[in-house]
Amino acid sequence: MNALFAWFFKLVFAAAAMIFAASLLLALLAVLVVTSLWSLLNGRKPQVAVLWTRYRDLTRGMAQGGPWSAARRQANPGRGGASDADIVDVQVKEVHEASPRLPP
Repeated sequence: MNALFAWFFKLVFAAAAMIFAASLLLALLAVLVVTSLWSLLNGRKPQVAVLWTRYRDLTRGMAQGGPWSAARRQANPGRGGASDADIVDVQVKEVHEASPRLPP
């Protein structure tokens, strides 16, 4: 009899855990849809699409040359890397403010 109750409670708690996990997934999906629609209504690209694009670009970059791919591009400037002609030096200019922005 005790084994039957133990089996029953295990089944009930497993079902409750599955329902809880499913409700979390549904809440996540609802937030994802609402934020995507909000960003589209504001004229911005959805943040999910931005993050997915960055992740895909990162994985493509790692597959093409690993973390040292930037050094390889600099060694071969004809293949899209930065050359010495592309680098522009600027002069430092100090800016002195006449008065502080916030009152003391």
